[in-house]
Amino acid sequence: MNQRFIKIFLFFILLSNFAKGQTQNTSLQKLLDNKLLEQNQVADFKKNFDKFKTQDNVAYLYSLFQCEFKKIAGFFYSDFSSSNTTFDTIELSVEQQKKVNQELNEYLVDLKKCELIPEKKFEYFQQKIKENNFSYKLLFIKEIAFEAITDDYMSVKNLKEFAEKLKNIGVVNTKYKDLITAIDNEKIKKPIDFLLYCEKSIIIDTKNYPNEPSKYLEPIHKETAQIIPELSFTNFDFKIALDNEASDNDIKFYNFIVSLTSGGKIYKQKSSYRLYTPSEDKYSTGGIDSQNYYKIFNKILTDLGSPYCLHEIEVNDRNGKIENVFGIMALTKEQTKTLQEIDTYFIPSFGDFDSKITSDKIEKIIAEFSKIGLFDNLSTEQINEGKENVAENKIINYNEILSAFPNQIYWYDTELGNLDDPYAELIKEFSKISHNEFNPTNISNSFNIEKSKKTTLKFKIGNKSYSKIFKISNDWIDESFFGFIKSVAVENKLKGQFYDLYTGGQDAQVIYLTKKQYDYIRANKLLTFSDEEPEEDE
Repeated sequence: MNQRFIKIFLFFILLSNFAKGQTQNTSLQKLLDNKLLEQNQVADFKKNFDKFKTQDNVAYLYSLFQCEFKKIAGFFYSDFSSSNTTFDTIELSVEQQKKVNQELNEYLVDLKKCELIPEKKFEYFQQKIKENNFSYKLLFIKEIAFEAITDDYMSVKNLKEFAEKLKNIGVVNTKYKDLITAIDNEKIKKPIDFLLYCEKSIIIDTKNYPNEPSKYLEPIHKETAQIIPELSFTNFDFKIALDNEASDNDIKFYNFIVSLTSGGKIYKQKSSYRLYTPSEDKYSTGGIDSQNYYKIFNKILTDLGSPYCLHEIEVNDRNGKIENVFGIMALTKEQTKTLQEIDTYFIPSFGDFDSKITSDKIEKIIAEFSKIGLFDNLSTEQINEGKENVAENKIINYNEILSAFPNQIYWYDTELGNLDDPYAELIKEFSKISHNEFNPTNISNSFNIEKSKKTTLKFKIGNKSYSKIFKISNDWIDESFFGFIKSVAVENKLKGQFYDLYTGGQDAQVIYLTKKQYDYIRANKLLTFSDEEPEEDE
């Protein structure tokens, strides 16, 4: 069963509560009398049952399933164990299937005797048994338990409570009465069905579109643009490009690069398309990248100063995410925050409000970088390449703008990826971003993570020889490395110095600047350094 689904469900019905003493004892005795539970399973049953806040039929059925699962597997079904557990149907002979069906019918009748299954569900599972849908008992019990979970999760009461919340935060307005009617008429079968009644949302089913990118990309973008009238566009175009950074000899990644015109401006967005495995001469199935394609419209909304932002809404069922169906919804920041709480039926994608930098602001920042000489060592082709990279990607902060240009900022993980000569690799990259002002030669660094606790980095700058011992602590960089390189820059009276930029994680970003460039950038807040916190909505 889909783990996200069950986690959301358990929020509604789990957490300890007072047991309904006499009623529970009577029902538990019925389970024992009808041999649905053995005496030695009672403790395990209660352990699962007592976790439920609503100690009803769902709690009984789920606890029965847990006991049966432990009886066979030796442990309870959980997020951890279920990842390695399958409930595949196995082929049985006619006689074997008849025997299983008889056992399942008897079990179903016993559940009815214990008043744990309503007549409608009793008939439903009787029919499924007749159709030979179950090849063993545990699969049958699991289906009954999780069917009960689904029914409880999608109960009229819960659905109406969520509909009220959507109305209160302004996500459902004009169609609220229609939504309540749909709930009463059992037309809300899946959480994604709520989007049919939300003000600014669509549901995309890629099966309704042709397979060729030239025939589905523009129509899907047009359907998405209908969410907010201001998103209308012209001059739609796209190309398919190899992602050189992500690709290697084993696998090739290809991206869509879409461009369109809105409000007199050209907007671009890169999103994934498909991958190619050369060793197998095989392409993956290509399609729309539901997590990224719509972000081109958020760039437009940012430029318009709109309070809205588009978000992806995943469609999930018991088997996980349904890849060919997804929702797109326009929400304000407050609406997004409310819906990203755990007690909701769908959760908008995260991070879509991270970037509020307009395209005009991006152009001004690039002009500032150029004015202070950061691009003096780049060719016209490299500068244009950087501008294209900025246009095609989602930009969250000014650091990302400069990172889009070659040999400006060097990014590395402080958990070293190269375990042969990591420090030698690092100073070669530092040399690139200094445009060879920091120009070490005769570089050597042997690194043996298994046999040594230390490693020695050696190199020369001019006639000066340098040797520095760094400690080996698994694959983590020695914290003294950056300070050592800065001291070498000072000793050699280089025109500039290396500075550490803010990342917010275990990765690091380094830039080489003259003192004049550093002071100007710092004073005008053109970059965020490691000793600073990024400004909200930078």
